[in-house]
Amino acid sequence: MPRKKKTDEQVPEEKQMSIEESFAKLQEILEKMEAEDVTLEQSFTCYEEGMKLVRYCSEKIEQVEHKVMQLNEDGGLDEF
Repeated sequence: MPRKKKTDEQVPEEKQMSIEESFAKLQEILEKMEAEDVTLEQSFTCYEEGMKLVRYCSEKIEQVEHKVMQLNEDGGLDEF
């Protein structure tokens, strides 16, 4: 069975979310966790989902950073 890409496994939604959508989802999770009637189990579930989104966002940002770097004549990296 072929392995999924790491980012595919971490995103709780079926589709790949944009970074903006991920940040909005993180905000929703934070609001759920701050609610007075949230149980410990619900908080833990929200925490797990939030950490997956944070890792996903981090990887997406890193991918973008690599795309904006370009090799210069001396073999070093310059911003694109």
